[in-house]
Amino acid sequence: MKHKDKQTGAHTLAEIQSQADSWEGVIRRIDSKSPQLRKLCAEADEVLFTGCGSAFNISHAVSPFFQRLTGKSCRAVHASDVMLNRNEFFNAGKKTLVIAYSRSGDTTESVEALHRAAEAGARTIAIVCFGKSRMASDAHETLVLEEAVEKSVTTTRSLTSMVLAGNYLAAVCGEHESASGEFKKLPAIVRQKMGSFHETGKMIAADPQIRKYAFLGHGSYYGLAREAQLKIKEMVLLPSDSYVSLDFQHGPMSNVDQNMLVTIMASDSGRLYDISLAKNMKALGGKILVICDHDRGEFGPYADYLVELNTDLGDGIRNILYMPVLQFMAYYKSLAEGQDPDNPRNLHYYIDLGV
Repeated sequence: MKHKDKQTGAHTLAEIQSQADSWEGVIRRIDSKSPQLRKLCAEADEVLFTGCGSAFNISHAVSPFFQRLTGKSCRAVHASDVMLNRNEFFNAGKKTLVIAYSRSGDTTESVEALHRAAEAGARTIAIVCFGKSRMASDAHETLVLEEAVEKSVTTTRSLTSMVLAGNYLAAVCGEHESASGEFKKLPAIVRQKMGSFHETGKMIAADPQIRKYAFLGHGSYYGLAREAQLKIKEMVLLPSDSYVSLDFQHGPMSNVDQNMLVTIMASDSGRLYDISLAKNMKALGGKILVICDHDRGEFGPYADYLVELNTDLGDGIRNILYMPVLQFMAYYKSLAEGQDPDNPRNLHYYIDLGV
């Protein structure tokens, strides 16, 4: 089987483990461009986040927090909708800032979304990993996160780095100095915790009973739940879904049984409801993974697996710390299923529609 080859998935593993360095680079880059980035944000009435695949998940993860810190009306719109249905998503008479994500900077829908945005009179920021890309050339301002470049087809450190870029940009543009300082703690925290994230993710992946997955989060965690779902679908090829946390009880919980891992990305704002959700899903026979900042003995009685961060950082600040354990879990489950995490079946580094 493929997983016996020591080189299988080597790039993905290295990229998951090196996220702290990438996050430090992201913060430095935004600090170096803060005046022009603040100006673009200050001039906007609303902010539209866009991308495809993981980049669209990033848009969902960033837009609620960006609205909270800047006071701008923010939303996530898929790049193909901006490309094909521009008039449905731009408001006449309002100044719109479009923040477009793409690891490659050359994904067709995202390139064209920038063009449609400019035609609508919007200003644009491209957040990409490659300076020699169409999006980097076409946007009014560009953040090139070279430290987050990946060899693997699978997005891991680029994903968290791009989420950090958007959230830290919100703190900078909103002039929240305390939040900016808290973001700068994240690289040291993830370095300290990476070993435990690794072991926990590997342990969960070794559970042979888990054959399907549900990832639950609300607010700024919902985009990360979508991304965790995508990692399982890409790397593991097992059934996986994501939902706004409480919506899971409005139908989808019919699929919960002893073969499903239900992951709850617990928030401070919804803590009491997240505890109730964990209790209810455990009563249905599911395997429960809870990721939270502090347990305080409240999640533990219902969790088969518990990741307690103990950072004292709030929602929106600590979010990307939820991802490494899930990335490790997907990586090791992929190997156990005989897949290659670096080269998921049917996938490519980016999509060029050739149109």
